[in-house]
Amino acid sequence: MTTKELIGQIAARTSLPRKEVEKLMQTASETIMKALQDGKNVQLQNFGTLEVKDRQPRQVVNPKTGEKSQTEAKRIISFRPNRNLKAELKANTTTSTDDNNG
Repeated sequence: MTTKELIGQIAARTSLPRKEVEKLMQTASETIMKALQDGKNVQLQNFGTLEVKDRQPRQVVNPKTGEKSQTEAKRIISFRPNRNLKAELKANTTTSTDDNNG
């Protein structure tokens, strides 16, 4: 799903104008990015948690040449789905798998 599709669906379900939904999405996106840049976790109820983790430098090997090199330390964003989201996905996977077998 693209941002444009998401905006369209939210606008249709809430009866808000697309421009208003677009503005809300932009504001939410900027707020989430700012919180992550500040090192804060972002918990979205019934969805999951976005968190910033520090990754230590590590040694890697180029599989083609066998050359060893060191990666730099960096910050990454990880997503942990909420248990409700996990349960929904599991239920839908089981249902769709059963539908394909019959």
